[in-house]
Amino acid sequence: MLQGVLSNAERHAQMSQARGQMLKKRPKFNDKWASIVCYGPSLADTWRLIKRPIVTVSGAHDYLVRRGIVPDFHVDCDPREHKARMLQNPQAKTIYLMATVCHPKYWEVLKGRKVRLWHLINGDDLETVAWVMQNHLEGANSMIGGGSSVGQRAMNVMAALGYRRFNIHGMDCSFTTDRHAGAHLGKEQAKIMVKAGNR
Repeated sequence: MLQGVLSNAERHAQMSQARGQMLKKRPKFNDKWASIVCYGPSLADTWRLIKRPIVTVSGAHDYLVRRGIVPDFHVDCDPREHKARMLQNPQAKTIYLMATVCHPKYWEVLKGRKVRLWHLINGDDLETVAWVMQNHLEGANSMIGGGSSVGQRAMNVMAALGYRRFNIHGMDCSFTTDRHAGAHLGKEQAKIMVKAGNR
């Protein structure tokens, strides 16, 4: 169970509503780089430095689109409804690599776009593995684990496509003021200010 989010039964119900072709894992790695672009505060400082191929997560997709940059890929895996509202400007050239557990509102937003699906597996999540084997056997080779955030999970999704070298932008909570890279739609989280040396 994703603690505090959904029961496995709710999660599996959402998985059965996912729409798109299953992601096909590559049999070996290449030496290519990819830029993983997350939605942390430092993205506001580094977005102009991002190199292709560009892989966005969460709100980084629309953040870059508003600045004239169309991502090559977008990865999401959050089952909560408010996360689907962060993706408002899907692009014809972007390939959306979406976990089947994503909220059904995503499938409305991504209708007619290039979508590839994968099954999110957390640690020793034997219930979801059993669900996939019983209900969606053709998705058995599209199970991807690892990472406690979508940014970390995006590295594993891109590794499934052969990438193993990454430039990472915005994977932080490094607030220099009260600003974030952009608007977040979830509940406001508590902030803990830390001083390290003169910073």
